[in-house]
Amino acid sequence: MEKINFIVIDDSEKLKELIKQLVAEEHAQYTLEEKQAAPAVSEDMKRRVTKMIQDLGVPANIKGYAYLRDAILLSIANPDAINSITKVLYPEVAKINQTTPTRVERAIRHAIEVAWSRGNNEMAEKIFGYTVNLTRGKPTNSEFIALIADRMRIDPEERQII
Repeated sequence: MEKINFIVIDDSEKLKELIKQLVAEEHAQYTLEEKQAAPAVSEDMKRRVTKMIQDLGVPANIKGYAYLRDAILLSIANPDAINSITKVLYPEVAKINQTTPTRVERAIRHAIEVAWSRGNNEMAEKIFGYTVNLTRGKPTNSEFIALIADRMRIDPEERQII
């Protein structure tokens, strides 16, 4: 049986400080630590990711385009980030773009929806193959990000996208 310790706090300022510390500790375990950050992604990799999402039909004029590119690049640099997409990846993309994780998630979902409905179905089929059923619907955010990041990581020398 676990023993629970109670603390009596008689000062509201002390209580506020304790809550801030607890929240900071909780949040710290879900953020990418500077010392664990993977090496930066090359400019060539950035160009290749950009070309792939453009070829899939993600319009460059929507916010999800930039968020999606950042999410893929972060996933390439830190493969574990995709395993905690809502706790790590979205907050990191939000921090880079000075927005909220919820807005990042929604904008990425919209970008994928637009690409799936108006984009290059032939290209999508070549890239996603049998991992995503084109008639069933669009891939989830994490499927889309993970598959492109994995493809870029596995074959970094590939110059032509399919």
